[in-house]
Amino acid sequence: MNPRHLDLDLLRTLVAIADSGSFSTAAERLGRSQSAVSLQVKRLEEQVGQPLLDRAQGRLNGPTEEGRALLDYARRLLRLHDEACSLFTAPGVSGHLRVGLPEELMEDAFPAVLQAFAQACPRVTLSLRSDLSVRLGQALEAGELDLAIVKRVGAGAPQPPAGQGEWVLRQEALVWFSGEGSEAAHQRPLPLAVFQEGCVFRVAGLAALAQAGIEPALRFTGHSATGIRHAVAAGLAVTPLLRGMAQPGLVAVRQGLPPLPATALVARWRGAEPLASAAHLLELLQRQLWAPAALPA
Repeated sequence: MNPRHLDLDLLRTLVAIADSGSFSTAAERLGRSQSAVSLQVKRLEEQVGQPLLDRAQGRLNGPTEEGRALLDYARRLLRLHDEACSLFTAPGVSGHLRVGLPEELMEDAFPAVLQAFAQACPRVTLSLRSDLSVRLGQALEAGELDLAIVKRVGAGAPQPPAGQGEWVLRQEALVWFSGEGSEAAHQRPLPLAVFQEGCVFRVAGLAALAQAGIEPALRFTGHSATGIRHAVAAGLAVTPLLRGMAQPGLVAVRQGLPPLPATALVARWRGAEPLASAAHLLELLQRQLWAPAALPA
């Protein structure tokens, strides 16, 4: 059966079951009986002509392949529906905004942005997730985030998947840093302080060293820019960081190490346009960032 439209109430029930992992918990959240929830799932499966939940011997094993595909659309439809309704139930922007961003941004520009956003959009509930750019991109694709702020390195870096929008917030040089008075940059193998595996700074630095034939030696691996800067300032190692991330005690290495690619801080979202709350947050963030890039035409 090819439905002409999908009932949003039925989609909301499907999302509640997937998020809670059980019919009974979903029924409590929705304020309905468990039998009513089961009936709604049956109606939705009849509409699409496919089983959406994997059930065996009274046990819910999760969504089917078709169910996972529909859940992605359901979450977006419900978010748009709820946002549209909020325009007429209260003035200003409201709703729930889920944002993913690199940890170093939380240590730098984002605290001031959060304060400004809270004052400008008091009816928006903000949820933040800090992680590697690759994981944030995966979370956005899975519908777990409304907005992902990620790092992109090099001119040949992949563009966002089809169906996603992108805004380049800032472009900045990636630079080798050493501690003041440190001889770490002249040691071989080269002692390195880097972020965890998967970080684009780490990948770019190791690739540049490999191309130059310089053997690296990992001396510090961490999750925060603060820890890496302390290790480098103490003379333990060198590190590839954005020029703007320099702090007292760090100096740029001018000679002896290979050049690093340019980087960009990029905002991505699903659909043609970001949510109204996300667009406002991005405007505040770009104002806070130094030397922001222009909005592409």
